[in-house]
Amino acid sequence: TCFLGCAVDGHPTPNITWLYSGEPLSLRHQLLAAGRILQILNVSDFTDGEFSCLAQNEAGSLTQVMSLAIQEYRWSVDKLTACSASCGHRGLQLPQLRCLLDGAEVNASYCRETPKPSLQPIACNRRDCPSRWMVTSWSPCTRSCGGGIQTRRVTCQRLTAKGSSVPMSNEACAQVSKRPVDTQNCNRQPCVEWAASSWGQCNGPCIGPRLAVQHRQILCQTKDGTSVSSDQCSSLPRPLSTQNCWTDVCGVHWRVSLWTVCTATCGNYGFQSRRVDCVHIRTNKPVMEHHCSWRPRPANWQRCNITPCENGTLLRGGEAEWCRSRKEGRVISQKHS
Repeated sequence: TCFLGCAVDGHPTPNITWLYSGEPLSLRHQLLAAGRILQILNVSDFTDGEFSCLAQNEAGSLTQVMSLAIQEYRWSVDKLTACSASCGHRGLQLPQLRCLLDGAEVNASYCRETPKPSLQPIACNRRDCPSRWMVTSWSPCTRSCGGGIQTRRVTCQRLTAKGSSVPMSNEACAQVSKRPVDTQNCNRQPCVEWAASSWGQCNGPCIGPRLAVQHRQILCQTKDGTSVSSDQCSSLPRPLSTQNCWTDVCGVHWRVSLWTVCTATCGNYGFQSRRVDCVHIRTNKPVMEHHCSWRPRPANWQRCNITPCENGTLLRGGEAEWCRSRKEGRVISQKHS
């Protein structure tokens, strides 16, 4: 929408007529303020040209002329990005979109209501490349430490516009650049290892057969015995510096003898016993019982033959036993030697 004003005044009020390029207006418009303002509803209906307003009353007439210059925001694709490759078969250029107003670049947001043109990449620099050295990846090092060697393959090739690699003579590449090396040293750091001293004395209480401990010193050193920082051995499995051990004091156990004969063949008072000693496993000689205290002590006596006695049953050991006769209903005392 565009508004044009006709700045005239007179008495009596003049009659105003609007013209476009000398002709009465035929496109969509509206007249406001008694014809003094012309509202163009769609500016794109007009091209650049002259608008004029003719004011007439009884005193005469007056014409004012105005020029309409239509400026539109538009997308431009007159610039391209740099080619993605200098040679070979993959070089591409992308058109760059710019928003222009009267030939000057403005912020792209002004063109957001204008449809964007389709952008197609453009092939560029599709030609054979100069000869160049091609190298493979380095091979694994021949040694993990102490200085090894690794190699790679170096060839002279040329990439064509069709995308294929053509072998060339080494002289063709030597004219362009120096040949890359195909051998290099690697893993030059000194070889290291964990070194352990002898185990120390076995110490600790016998609260279990393996709960005594002994210690030793662990050092990181080179193959020639020079001590270095432990960090240099961090990639190697570290030996244990502490371990459980078996002391001579812990080498004991409870030794038990056979049970004695039961003191009775029936009744409630029979018992039997056995000897329980703490002895050394290796020598089988008795030691103080507290050395075996970390193991449960076996029982040295127990009840036995706890069964009711019947009439006429003989007792062992020459001891008197009272039996109640159920048939006669009296107490009988029996003693045997």
